[in-house]
Amino acid sequence: MIKKVISLVVLTTIFTVCLPIQETNANTTGANLKALETTLTLDEAKIIVANYATNTSLSVDEAEKQLTAELESKIKEDRSEQMNQTHTTRGASSGKYKLSKSKYVGDVFYTPSSTLGIPHGHNGIYVKKDRIVESIPKTGVRNIAYNGRNVEKNTVMQDVKVSQKKCTAAANWANSQVGEKYSKNFATNRKTGKYGAKNCSKLVWSAYILKADIDIDKDKGAGVYPKDIRDSNYTHTYKTIK
Repeated sequence: MIKKVISLVVLTTIFTVCLPIQETNANTTGANLKALETTLTLDEAKIIVANYATNTSLSVDEAEKQLTAELESKIKEDRSEQMNQTHTTRGASSGKYKLSKSKYVGDVFYTPSSTLGIPHGHNGIYVKKDRIVESIPKTGVRNIAYNGRNVEKNTVMQDVKVSQKKCTAAANWANSQVGEKYSKNFATNRKTGKYGAKNCSKLVWSAYILKADIDIDKDKGAGVYPKDIRDSNYTHTYKTIK
C-alpha cells in the first residue's frame, strides 16, 4: 500500500512538472502588444515587455497590461479624431499638403499618419526655418527641406514655450542624430536610451529633454507618442494646414 502511494505521488509530481504552463506564458508574452503595434515582431514585443517588467519591478503580465492599456488609449483617441481622414504610412512623406517654413528654429510639427490602419501620427523638428529633421522607418533620422515633406490634412506647426537659445540647442542636437537608425518601439521609448536608434517622437522628445530641460510628453506614460508632443503644455500651435 505504501509503495502504491509513493508511486502515485511520484507520477503526480512528474505530471505536474511537465504541464506546459510556463512555456505557454512565455509563448504568449508580447502577443497583446504586437497585436496593437503591428510593425513589431513577436520577439521584439517580448523583449520590450520583459525589459519594461525588469525596469519597473512589475510582473511580465502586469507590464504588458500597462503597455497595452496606454497604446489602446492612444489608438482610440487617434481613430476617433481621424475617423474621416485617409492616411498612408507612418513616417513616410504621405499626404497632399506641404509644410510651410517655420517661425523659429526648434519649432515642431505633427501630421496625422498611420501604419497598417493603426494611427500614431508623426513628428519632426525644424533645425532651420526651411529644413526639418525627422526619423522615418526606411532611412532613420534624416535632414530634408521643409517642402520635401508631404503631410496630411490637419497637420499642425508649433513653437515650443522655452527660450530661443534652448530651442536652437534642441534643434542642433536633433540634427546631430542624422544617420541614426529607426526604432519601432513606441511603447517604452521614454525608458530607452536617448542615443542610437529612435522613432520620430523619441527624437523630438529627447532633443528637448536633453538640451532644453523640459519634458514635452503630455502624459509621461511609458511611451512618448507623436500626439503627446502635439498636446503638450509646452507646445503651441500657430498654423494648421488644411
